[in-house]
Amino acid sequence: MPKSKSVTEGGIPLYLLPRAIAWQITRFGDSVYRISVKRTHWHHYNISVRTKSLPKELAPARVTGLEGPGDSVTEHRHSTGEPGLGCDA
Repeated sequence: MPKSKSVTEGGIPLYLLPRAIAWQITRFGDSVYRISVKRTHWHHYNISVRTKSLPKELAPARVTGLEGPGDSVTEHRHSTGEPGLGCDA
């Protein structure tokens, strides 16, 4: 089970509360799990943003090259003399 991470930002005045929440959402994006807002004193608030990492099934895959050195189509065409992309034959 993925571990939750929490980031707390404190002492935010009431008039900056929407901007601070929007900044936290754009900072973490899709991994935001919960946002908690608590009033501390006067008109100041603490924001706590909880995030969870995506499961392996939903995480974006890293793209890796499937061809090794010397396996590309253009190198094969150059060695056999067939005309192809970028070939001067």
